[in-house]
Amino acid sequence: MDPLLAVSRLPKLAERAMRASVLLALEHGRITPRGVINEALVRFERDVQSEAPDGVRPALLFSERDRIVRELRSFIDGRLAARLAALRHRDILSTASRSAPFDAIVRNRFGHAYGIVLRRLPPDGTRLDVIRRIATATQRYSKVPLRGTLLYDLASGSARLIREAPAAPARRSVA
Repeated sequence: MDPLLAVSRLPKLAERAMRASVLLALEHGRITPRGVINEALVRFERDVQSEAPDGVRPALLFSERDRIVRELRSFIDGRLAARLAALRHRDILSTASRSAPFDAIVRNRFGHAYGIVLRRLPPDGTRLDVIRRIATATQRYSKVPLRGTLLYDLASGSARLIREAPAAPARRSVA
């Protein structure tokens, strides 16, 4: 694989592998550091093999593997992973493709549904566009009424709650 193409493609493959690994652990109710990280690395290696059968420079591959381990370790040590691990199986409404465009739909202890999104947010101005798209998806989601979406940035290790904005009241024209 061309090194320039690999630099742009490997982070996307890594993000997909990390999200799939976390969601698999959530579905099975076992969010353990070793299990999540190993599953993500295996998925990443398999995706790289299918994308680039002729290989990738080892330095690029190992730097992305180190980044996967670092970001997943930060996620697992954080509060969001602890809260997700504490969910009962009946409170996980859907995951993966069944919850699209979110990674998962969960119910909190008060019975309110929330979307979960795990992404590497870009460090530049396009970050706001991504957050805006997630907020719009939260408002338009029709399968279950969502109270909001919890967005976890894999790159920085920060989480933010995007609440559903109430519909604006209709304006009356004064003529």
